[in-house]
Amino acid sequence: MEQETKRPQNKWDLIIGIFLIGFGSFRLYQHFMLGKEYETYRIVLTFGFIGFGIFNLYKYFTAPKG
Repeated sequence: MEQETKRPQNKWDLIIGIFLIGFGSFRLYQHFMLGKEYETYRIVLTFGFIGFGIFNLYKYFTAPKG
């Protein structure tokens, strides 16, 4: 059986994940709490940013240290 090789932790996954979640959360806060109007596609992209940020953090924390 071949051993599956995983890539080591990448600090950029952590940095980009935190940035995307922070940026997306700020945009959603502006839209829902402050009443700033955004087009629908921008709101959908914002949720995509948050989802991709969560995915990057998941990759970072599940990757082997090395």
